[in-house]
Amino acid sequence: MFFCGSNHGLNPHFTDAAQVVGTYIADHGDTLVYGGGSKGLMGTVATAASARNGKIIGVMPRFLIQRGISDQHISEFIETDTMDERKTKMMQLCDAFIVLPGGFGTLEEFNSLLSWSQMDLHQDPIVLYNVDGFFNPMTAMLENSYNAGFAPAGNRALYLSTDSLEDMVAFFDNFKHVLPDKYTN
Repeated sequence: MFFCGSNHGLNPHFTDAAQVVGTYIADHGDTLVYGGGSKGLMGTVATAASARNGKIIGVMPRFLIQRGISDQHISEFIETDTMDERKTKMMQLCDAFIVLPGGFGTLEEFNSLLSWSQMDLHQDPIVLYNVDGFFNPMTAMLENSYNAGFAPAGNRALYLSTDSLEDMVAFFDNFKHVLPDKYTN
């Protein structure tokens, strides 16, 4: 699964990273599940996967489809009623999550995935693709949560923040969903 911006952002490395990941997913026979948009990094990752004949599933709520931003050149398109249904459906379809830079929606989706993992609602790896340190403030906030005793330090194993495709793939290959016994550092 892929969460990322519906814009390209100002840094061209974000677009480059979306192309690399979309190509990698298709070349390795994995299915890209994403928000179904044709714009921004979402559109870039889907276009890269499509160019390599990758299987692509888009999931989008009806109100966004009505805005004309859906990408109909994908293998399968799933329409939902709400954003929450979209997120839940995407989670059900995936066995790994990649989060590229994005705006409020992307950050909300990452936080939902992480809290759902913490509550054992899914057991899949999550990677913040930390292109040019985009997610450094987020990971600093997560560290603050551990240090302040609001999250168990063991939850660090639920996700990886990296700018390396190789590290991302190794994390996916070796991931084991293990929750800490209790909420202590």
